[in-house]
Amino acid sequence: MISMNKHLLVVDDNSVNVELLLDLLDDHGFDNVHGLSDPRHVLAYCQQQLPDLILLDIRMPHIDGYAVMEQLQEHFADQTPPIIVLTAQIDDDTRHRALKMGIRDFLTKPFKHDEVLQRIRNTLDVEHRYQVRDKQAETLEQMVAKRTEELDHQSRTDPITQLPNRRALTQLLQEAAQRGHGTGLLFIALDHLDDAVRLHGYGIADQLIMHISHRLNAQLSPKCTLGLWGGSELLVITQSAELTGLRQLASRLLSCFDHDQTLGDLLLPLNARMGISWSHGHFETERLVHMAALALPQNGSLRIQNYNETLETQQRHRLHLQQAVRGATQRGEMSLAFQPKLSLATQQVIGAEALLRWYHPELGHVSPADFIPLAEASGDILSIGEWVLEEAMRYIVQWRQQGLLNDRFHIAVNVAARQLARKDFAQNLLTRLAKHNIPERFFALEVTESGLLSDMHNARIQLAQLTEAKIAVAIDDFGTGHSSLAYVKTLPFSTLKIDRAFVLDLEKDTVDRQLALTITQLAHAVGCNVVAEGIETAAQADYLRSIGCEAAQGYYYARPLPADEFYRWCTNWKPHPNLTPATESVNGA
Repeated sequence: MISMNKHLLVVDDNSVNVELLLDLLDDHGFDNVHGLSDPRHVLAYCQQQLPDLILLDIRMPHIDGYAVMEQLQEHFADQTPPIIVLTAQIDDDTRHRALKMGIRDFLTKPFKHDEVLQRIRNTLDVEHRYQVRDKQAETLEQMVAKRTEELDHQSRTDPITQLPNRRALTQLLQEAAQRGHGTGLLFIALDHLDDAVRLHGYGIADQLIMHISHRLNAQLSPKCTLGLWGGSELLVITQSAELTGLRQLASRLLSCFDHDQTLGDLLLPLNARMGISWSHGHFETERLVHMAALALPQNGSLRIQNYNETLETQQRHRLHLQQAVRGATQRGEMSLAFQPKLSLATQQVIGAEALLRWYHPELGHVSPADFIPLAEASGDILSIGEWVLEEAMRYIVQWRQQGLLNDRFHIAVNVAARQLARKDFAQNLLTRLAKHNIPERFFALEVTESGLLSDMHNARIQLAQLTEAKIAVAIDDFGTGHSSLAYVKTLPFSTLKIDRAFVLDLEKDTVDRQLALTITQLAHAVGCNVVAEGIETAAQADYLRSIGCEAAQGYYYARPLPADEFYRWCTNWKPHPNLTPATESVNGA
């Protein structure tokens, strides 16, 4: 139903026509109708109050209807009211020109009352529909815009902590990079969060992150932004690139971790490490984050570290090594060296430890301490370990044929934790020995404490199978890891190896002498023998022999030797003359 209070404007230079239309519309209920006889006043009138419909004469003095329409369209554009043309002549030119300018309808003079009213009603009705449609479109557009804004906010917010997520942080960094002002980053790695998950579940872990984020935010100024970069990684973006201030801020944030976090009745430990990077001008977003991540301290004592080029050089070297170690055995870059083991009582050679060596054509000799942890982390240690076993057995076969190995001589091979974790490790090893026709007494294994502890249950199963098959097993570097009397008592092994850390200062350190004695007595108490590593002097060898240590290896006898040199050394070995008698009693007095 058309509202009768619609605002109508009648424009005609003939005042009689204006009055006629006003009276007609008034008689039929239109109560907001106005008229003008001078077309020059139309624009000013509409600027004060825009009509809902204009009835406009075409042929008028001063300016005609076309000029009036052009004025209105120029000033109001899409808001121009609908227009019905009043004309005495509807020739084709008039019709085409008016329609081209967007008029809605024509009323011919003299006016027919019913037709005038109907055409006016039709035009208002159509315009009303347009307005309803536009209003609905506007409402829908507002709803879509609001929902889009909500979705955008959700996409940039972590749903648990409500902190800015990686997408939001990246956007903030991109904006900072474009501004070219000073920007600082603190990359925060949360430690022990996994412990909270294991002990209390993900719900408590989520609460813990929210709790610590509130504490951290309380230490930050409004110019800093704290966000969640990863599951246990936070990022702080600052508007300062001054290193001293960044380190002070990092120390202040680190104080939030000085005590256990309180959640209800729980006290939860949570530590953090922080890496710092900064830029004084424009920067690459990923690069700045990478620099802060590189600066994260990797050991327990250092908790804050800022980026420097040395860290990146080390990281690039590490990545280069990690890539280069893959396939090194297939390329013939790895070899085995053998360090003799001798009986301390007789100084006879009783075996050797096979040690892995890597010579890279560009990097030269690479220390096992550098590449073995990388190979373990990447899983390449499994293929390398297979190669070591095969290579060691090849030499055993060769040296048996040459008469070097007797019934007391064995080659010991180190086994990585990931090798021992394989459920079929023991069976595959025994199958390999049988294929080479190698009696078990010629072969031995050495495993580290960390290798045992990574999967104690499976380690016990694997070692039990090997022990049953008469394969000797030694625990390497004993006492330097998480030594436990429980596994010393229950694991099937035949030898404990005293680490060189307890041997180095035997001549002057009474504590080291007592520790060596204790380890030896412990081994003997559970029916095992003892091998000491790192022997460098006769006095060290004499003391170890005096406390009952059965065997030793070290530079005092020979460094690790390539296979050919090892064979020649063994064939030429003669015991050291004038063995120094033990000068200390077993209790080290």
